[in-house]
Amino acid sequence: MEQIRSRPRIDTLAVGRRWDPVRWGRRIYLVIIAVLGLMLLNYFFGDALILRADGLVVSQRYAVSATYAAKVSAAYVKEGDRVTEGRVLAKLESADVLKDIAQLSVQYADLAARNAQLSIRAGTTRDLIPLAERHAEQTSKAIKKYDTIKDLIPTILRDQALGSEYATAARLAELKSESRVIEKQLPLLDAAELRAGDALSQLEAFYDHGNIKASVGGLVGARMTVPGQVVKFGDTLFDLYGSSSEVLAYLPEMYLFGLKPGDKVNVRGGGRTVVGTVDSVLQVTEALPPEFQNTFRPRDRSQLVRISLPADNGFAVSQKIEVSGCAIGWCWASDEKAGESLLSRLWNWRPS
Repeated sequence: MEQIRSRPRIDTLAVGRRWDPVRWGRRIYLVIIAVLGLMLLNYFFGDALILRADGLVVSQRYAVSATYAAKVSAAYVKEGDRVTEGRVLAKLESADVLKDIAQLSVQYADLAARNAQLSIRAGTTRDLIPLAERHAEQTSKAIKKYDTIKDLIPTILRDQALGSEYATAARLAELKSESRVIEKQLPLLDAAELRAGDALSQLEAFYDHGNIKASVGGLVGARMTVPGQVVKFGDTLFDLYGSSSEVLAYLPEMYLFGLKPGDKVNVRGGGRTVVGTVDSVLQVTEALPPEFQNTFRPRDRSQLVRISLPADNGFAVSQKIEVSGCAIGWCWASDEKAGESLLSRLWNWRPS
């Protein structure tokens, strides 16, 4: 049988449903008004409910400075190099330090020579004193014999014996006095020689043939020295940054919900997003850097939050970043995949 197709009747067209442009226009208008309202609410009150903090990637900074006036003869590293502790960064040449080393070496050699001479004199004096005592004793005995037979010997011989006794006694007293003086001088000279040797060793170790070494391992910063440059005491030669980095975030004053240590937040910058952990909320405020300031508002000061980053975060030191991932006191950032945003996880989601 042929299928009978139903056709609309002419007398019922008036009650059929038609597209109403006025009604749809009103709906679109209401949607636009709602979107604008949400945008205005977000603009004026969003910072009070949603965490949107600006921050900087920081790392422990170490300055390698010149400890004496010198000329840079060689530089062995360049910007961005990763160095280990003790690595030679540059070589300096200092005529003043070399002069001080030479003078101290001469003084040390002079003290060593004087000490050796005084030690020899002390040994000689110790050896002569017993002989002088024996000579004085024999001379005294001879004088006593002369006194018993003074009428039988010529007067000149007795005078000679008395003179010999006096000379022997004087020599003995001189040797003993010299021995006492040497005994007092030797410790002082030994101490002076020891101090001079220590000072020379410390100065040579301090100069280390002009080698400037890294005190810690880290990354060489942008500040560099070049061969031929003349530096003064205290001039910075290199900037070293530690291997680990973290974020100092400036918490907005309008944010009504505080962060606590252990909260997970999203750290985004340069097209990269990683998950960081709040280490501490510092009880200090600091003025925002110029790049974060609003031209049309007074200078802002915000509370600082310290956020630790994973080792392979990929951020550069002093890079500007944004911190998010919390709203109305609830932080949803997760450590499942560092760098994967919530939107990307929803996009890649498939029903099981």
